[in-house]
Amino acid sequence: MPVRYFSIFSFDTIRVKEIFQVGLPAALEQVIFQIGITAFLILVAYYGTEAYAAYGIGVQILSFSFVIGFGFSIAGATLVGQHLGAQNKDQAKRAGWGAMRLSIISMTFFGVLITVFAEPLARYMIDNDEVVRLTVIFIWLLGSMQPLMAIEFSLGGALRGAGDTKTPLAITLTCLLFIRVFLAVIFFLLDARIEIIFSTLVADYIVKGFLYVARFRSDRWMNAIKSKEAG
Repeated sequence: MPVRYFSIFSFDTIRVKEIFQVGLPAALEQVIFQIGITAFLILVAYYGTEAYAAYGIGVQILSFSFVIGFGFSIAGATLVGQHLGAQNKDQAKRAGWGAMRLSIISMTFFGVLITVFAEPLARYMIDNDEVVRLTVIFIWLLGSMQPLMAIEFSLGGALRGAGDTKTPLAITLTCLLFIRVFLAVIFFLLDARIEIIFSTLVADYIVKGFLYVARFRSDRWMNAIKSKEAG
């Protein structure tokens, strides 16, 4: 049977449109995420090298918990996408909630473990009392948010697996820019301490967790991608 090499250059306009509908919001989400994180880090940098170093070290230490969240994000996306593709919406919903529960348990466990040993871990990374102090505070704040971060990872992945990439985009835009960065700017202008700037992370993840759960409960994400063949 002859191989049609030119077939790779042919385009199904309907499929291309669907790819852009799913892929473009996901790409924009990452752009907004990088802009938001950069803006937040610029504010942190104004407080000096100790604050900037504490943020970086804290994120690095907590990354052991984050990678677990990434795993459940992929699992949620895969399972939800498979079940929706098989027209089994009930199983898709159960898979999403299941990924969320396991993610919360796992990330909370590692978050507690890291928080308990925050000071020795920070002191192992750097020998500077002020950086260690700020790192411990940062770990306590972000460590306490591990259950909510688990919700973002798992349900965010589940929504993306269902093709609902606009919701994570909207949530990232709302929470990262209009809550975390906006509050950080306000506190910065009020000459607040760096600990207060770090605490804006808490508001960010509380709202994110609520919005992701509300969206997943609505079931509207199941119809994010409508089949072009049905009709």
